[in-house]
Amino acid sequence: MKPWSGRAEMIARIGNFARFIIRHTRGRALLALLFLLLGSLTEGVSILLLIPLLQMAGQGGGGIAMTDLPLVGSLFGPGMHVTLVPLLGCFLAFVTAQAVFTRFRTVQMAQMMQLCVDDIRLRLFGAIGLARWRLIAKTRGSDIQQALSADIERIRAATFNLLLLMQAIVMVAIYSALATLVSLPMTLFALAVGCGVLIALYPVRRRAAHFGEVLTASLRQQQHMVSEFLGGMKLAKAYNAEAGYVARMTAMLGDVRREMVHFARAAANGALVFQLTGAVAAVGFIYVAVAILHLPLPRIAVLLFLFVRIGPRFTMIQDAIQQLLSNLPAFDSARAMTIRFEGDRESIDGPALALLLPLTREIRFDRVSFRYPDGDGDILRDASFVIRAGEITAITGPSGSGKSTMADIIMGLAEPDTGQVLIDGRLLDPASLRGWRERVAYVPQEIFLLNDSIAANLALAAPDATEAAKWDALEASGAAGFVRSLPDGLATVVADRGIRLSGGERQRIALARALLRKPDLLLLDEATSALDPANERLIVKSLDRLRGSMTIVIIAHRAQMTTLADQLITIEPAQALETGEGRGGRVIAFRPPQRAAQALAPSSTRPASGGE
Repeated sequence: MKPWSGRAEMIARIGNFARFIIRHTRGRALLALLFLLLGSLTEGVSILLLIPLLQMAGQGGGGIAMTDLPLVGSLFGPGMHVTLVPLLGCFLAFVTAQAVFTRFRTVQMAQMMQLCVDDIRLRLFGAIGLARWRLIAKTRGSDIQQALSADIERIRAATFNLLLLMQAIVMVAIYSALATLVSLPMTLFALAVGCGVLIALYPVRRRAAHFGEVLTASLRQQQHMVSEFLGGMKLAKAYNAEAGYVARMTAMLGDVRREMVHFARAAANGALVFQLTGAVAAVGFIYVAVAILHLPLPRIAVLLFLFVRIGPRFTMIQDAIQQLLSNLPAFDSARAMTIRFEGDRESIDGPALALLLPLTREIRFDRVSFRYPDGDGDILRDASFVIRAGEITAITGPSGSGKSTMADIIMGLAEPDTGQVLIDGRLLDPASLRGWRERVAYVPQEIFLLNDSIAANLALAAPDATEAAKWDALEASGAAGFVRSLPDGLATVVADRGIRLSGGERQRIALARALLRKPDLLLLDEATSALDPANERLIVKSLDRLRGSMTIVIIAHRAQMTTLADQLITIEPAQALETGEGRGGRVIAFRPPQRAAQALAPSSTRPASGGE
């Protein structure tokens, strides 16, 4: 993101943010503005009432004609004489009304700010949830966390500063209008001074904009480093690498601190200019009012009172713009991420395969190729094979050969660049992906468990499942025995990432969670790679008992898992392709076990183009 430059661009960015806030607050912004106007007007009238009160005090409390100010006179009637008590009653009534309007304005602004921030967060949250997996997978998790947490809080601060800015501008306008009723020349004098100082402090606002850009980039990098450090804490401790992380964090914080000091110095210089200019303007104001315009004392007193109220509003305008500009980059970043995810969302409108008959025949890959947008070449190239329903299929291959990508395509997370996937002869198209995933259960290599009870972790896959269904799933996964032995049974809290359970126990809970879904397809992606042979044998026995009841696909490289399979698909690196631009592809080579040699369709037994 380029640093901001130019007053017009600053005004445009603030204007865009203001329009966004008004659109997303459902009329509360206009209501808050109405209360602000009413509160300011009643406060202004109460200030103008000080003129007759001061005149009355100078005359010993006698009645006076309300002819000094047209606005005040219109409250009582032209030429009308009033005494002290009614005048004090009016003053009290306007002050009370101003307090009531201010109270309603404060409540409306608080509701408006929270509503807007919640809307931004929920829109981003929903956009991420509905985006295609390919985009989610290539976006750093720390950037998403940053957008949903720190960036949103900075947007909250920007919204608050926008409200302060609007309030200050309205108050200056109303106080200035009231001051013109007392003395137009003195009002123009005060406005010229305030506007002149605002124009002179443009460099401070430009520094605030630059600081906001630096802060946004730095916070994103800090979040990434913290996530990286916490995720690899064990490895960092094992290699005594903590000092390296601390050094990197120190350097980052130092850069932000230097920029913050520069910004603080510029802001402090601006405040100093305002204070000195205000003092000089006050001296000049009194001199002009007394020596040149010869204004009466009550008018001078009220003007001074009004200008004492106007002066801080100019300071508030400058401070609000500075803080707003320093926080707006967070809004730009979060909004850009939202637009990016919304622009690559999954289809949720088409017919869902979940409404069709269960998987009964096959999953067929027909010349499927896939590559990541930023990758150097194809992960898969012209892959053609068949997974028979009700059988166990194992997919093996070296690291980086595309096994996990193939798993993502099988379960409808990733979409082929070319070729097609067919479920019982029906094309798995973008409109069908979410429906197909309703029939799929997934057990990853890295088991994710909530810091909650075993029952809650099982319910993640099937929220409406009964307790009996949960025990059936635990029995099927071989986990029922150890769960019954726990003091709290299903209510046992597994702690963060399930650390109260052994690796094998976590794996069997994850398998039970998948089975609770009653899937047509069960997919395990290196689900036993971190287990010892004994625990792996338990998982193998559980899967063997499920043979025939569902289609099972296992991504694995251990013999204990692959020998379980009715069909084995091996992904092997291919030689350089004879066609294209000389980039090496990857092909599917089939090496089925003896008992499954006839399980593949004739077309799928042939290597893909460019194979062995």
